Amino acid sequence: MNIQGSSKVRVTSGNGLAKGGFPLVARHEALNRTDTANFVIEPRGDAGLRTTPNALLQAIRHERFLQLRQFIKRVTLVKDQYLYQQDDVIQGIYFPETAVVSEFQILEDGRTIEVGITANEGAVGIASAFNVCRAANCVQVCIAGTALVIGREILERALMSDPQLQVVFHNYINGQIKQLSQKVVCNTFHSVEQRFCSWLLALHKRSRRDKFRLTHEHVARVLGVHRPSITCIAQNLRDKKLIDYGRARLAISDFSGLEELACGCSSEFHTAQTVH
Repeated sequence: MNIQGSSKVRVTSGNGLAKGGFPLVARHEALNRTDTANFVIEPRGDAGLRTTPNALLQAIRHERFLQLRQFIKRVTLVKDQYLYQQDDVIQGIYFPETAVVSEFQILEDGRTIEVGITANEGAVGIASAFNVCRAANCVQVCIAGTALVIGREILERALMSDPQLQVVFHNYINGQIKQLSQKVVCNTFHSVEQRFCSWLLALHKRSRRDKFRLTHEHVARVLGVHRPSITCIAQNLRDKKLIDYGRARLAISDFSGLEELACGCSSEFHTAQTVH
């Protein structure tokens, strides 16, 4: 099932110029989409990839990172942009830096529900580096920002020759499985209000923000419910002065108050993704 979303990615790599000084324009599938679009190569110095806030890449041996960085591009991800759609062939693996990315499953009645959320603690598409596979979920940018992307085949070759790199990524994938298991429990046994509060806290921990560009429709898609349910809950939380919201914006006003109403899964989700 294809879902229409923003299709442009801004990429920084090298000096960003072709012969004659004209900006480079590449095919979108050079990263990870099966449809076609353009992305713009922006000028950047080599210093841009000497460090990264992504914890999973920080866990890699420095020598290995130096070997890989020539194949890594820094991209600017746009809010609501789809990185993969369900069953897409994964060609690129993303390591978020300031962006936050959600993974969705599409239900039989057309609703969606979030099954995973990733920020600078991890990566999306990482399992494909061990075995060629298609995307199990729709992967969409929740909060705009930067990420590093590397070709799947390049990372696969690096893994084959580096047992330490395999251990780092296996540990991360195990954390993802734990997060998914916790999501199943949360979606089954906790109320929509509890899950709403937990999701906001998890989003805050990953983005380090307390103000977001969010609509009630987006939150409803995350939680797998209809929009009126979110509107009622949001009004109740605003009446309690826990959050504030307006047109396409939402702000957390009282963190301790949200934590009292939340189911506690936000801390479980965050802990599950810690890189060992």
